[in-house]
Amino acid sequence: MKLALQIKLLPDGEQVSALLATMRKANAACNRISEIAWQKKIFNQFKLHAASYREIKDTGLSAQVVVRCISKVADAYKLDRRSRRIFKSLGAITYDERILSYAKDKISLWSVDGRLKISFVCHRPNWLPFVKGEADLITRKGKFFLFQTVEIPEEEIKDVEEFLGVDFGIVNLATLSTGERMSGEEIEQYRIKRQRVRSSFQSKCTKNARKVLKRLSGKERTTARIVNHTIAKRIVEKAKAEGKGIALENLKGIRLHSVKKGRVFRARIGRWSFFQLRSFLEYKATLAGVPVALVDPRFTSQRCSSCFALGSRNGESFKCSCGFSEHADVNAARNIAFLGAAVNQPEKSAMCPVLSHG
Repeated sequence: MKLALQIKLLPDGEQVSALLATMRKANAACNRISEIAWQKKIFNQFKLHAASYREIKDTGLSAQVVVRCISKVADAYKLDRRSRRIFKSLGAITYDERILSYAKDKISLWSVDGRLKISFVCHRPNWLPFVKGEADLITRKGKFFLFQTVEIPEEEIKDVEEFLGVDFGIVNLATLSTGERMSGEEIEQYRIKRQRVRSSFQSKCTKNARKVLKRLSGKERTTARIVNHTIAKRIVEKAKAEGKGIALENLKGIRLHSVKKGRVFRARIGRWSFFQLRSFLEYKATLAGVPVALVDPRFTSQRCSSCFALGSRNGESFKCSCGFSEHADVNAARNIAFLGAAVNQPEKSAMCPVLSHG
């Protein structure tokens, strides 16, 4: 599986200057290549290389950096040829194994001041042996990061009969069929507080207000990503330890159904990062060899997980005429787990009453 490994660089003062100068020079080269491509209407990478390589190489960039710049411009024009592509002076630049290498505690990369050996921090050092492909160097708020492509070997997907059902929600970000609930109250209160702050700044419409809004948005995304990573890791570890697969709701298009629900509800759904949580669960499960089944979410909250008849849900409470009662999210998670097992064994689906939506 191909993933992006984030590596934080720890350059000293001179190395910072060299990295900034390298990024500016490489992006200036990209702008010149883009100008050539636009003037001559050459967008094919091979032809663009022939038209621009010698001129850009004479500016002092290494041969491989020039190749990477040409590739960057060609890729940009694949997305849009209606206007000339312009690159920011400190936009990301790409490295490959010819101009970037890793040692135990240093990264060696090319710069306009020669090779730099820079200390780094990586939260997944066990992934470094699986480096394969290119890396993007970016700068953000005075800090430097490498996003390195790695190809991690996957464990063989195991055959399982039981599934751990996961019900996504806003109050409880994830509820498991075992009864465990992972509350989203803290992150929801954090988002509500941020929304109030955003609303006050949005009404001002000043340049400084827009800067603050951008910063707040970045912090909220980072917080949500950390929470989702933590939840996904716990769920995958639990499923693997119990020898189960993971059954998830396929919530594609759910925001389309919230149009008539009111502004407040739409705002909550809009901030709900369920797709990110699902993607984290899927890739972590694949790496761990845990099968994942996507199921239709319709009626999972209204159907009784004991007798499969339609029951009554009132807030967090679910009751059925058969006498069964349970926390509504736990009941839904059990239905999802049942559906996951049915999807995994198609020959049993015809006998599965939960699959009938009528």
